[in-house]
Amino acid sequence: MLVYEKTNPELILIHLHGFASNVRGTKISLLRDRALAGRFSLFAMDMDYQSSTTSRVLEVLDALVRGFSQKFEELWLSGSSHGGYVALNYIKFYAPQAVSKLFLFAPSYATLSLTLQEVGQDRCGNWLEGKEELKFTECETGLELTINKDFAKDILEKGYEIISEGKVCFPREVPQEIHIFHGLQDSMVPVEHSRLFSSHVKVKTFLELQDDHRLSRTFTSLVDTYLSI
Repeated sequence: MLVYEKTNPELILIHLHGFASNVRGTKISLLRDRALAGRFSLFAMDMDYQSSTTSRVLEVLDALVRGFSQKFEELWLSGSSHGGYVALNYIKFYAPQAVSKLFLFAPSYATLSLTLQEVGQDRCGNWLEGKEELKFTECETGLELTINKDFAKDILEKGYEIISEGKVCFPREVPQEIHIFHGLQDSMVPVEHSRLFSSHVKVKTFLELQDDHRLSRTFTSLVDTYLSI
């Protein structure tokens, strides 16, 4: 499933949802409302992170960016949780000139590490080696997840973890404006990761908010304040 609202010929926002989410989520619903009001055009699609690898997702994202850059004067990229992880890796490895702004909502910087912490490394040996899928129940949502057998191996081989062993693996400065928003009550992605990232990388905005991982109390005001020309 995808959402595409071409309401602003000058600007399009591509939004990447979180790992255990899809385009039916409340964030994309709100973004669609703002797009229909003409603030920006919007594209979002079900990314199926679990059934693919980060490398494949990045290739799809690059095709989308290249295509939309031919139709719109300006392109913004936003990502929630693991969507932020994908967005950061896209900026790092593809260096897209077409993207001018990056909005990160409670972004993950270490999806593999966080998964190992949640599931337990003792259960992940074969998965880490690419021998079998990983099946577990996601704590926050209660969803039963099955992750592609090559997901972890791909991350390890390509170096996709943005924060690894306490170090930030990202350029000090990139051409894109980076805006980061993170809830202090986030129980899934530590706000300390955003603090560490922002201390090593030049960002335009970094806000710590009295909110949870989903930014359920503040997302609307953040969109209305920051996602406007």
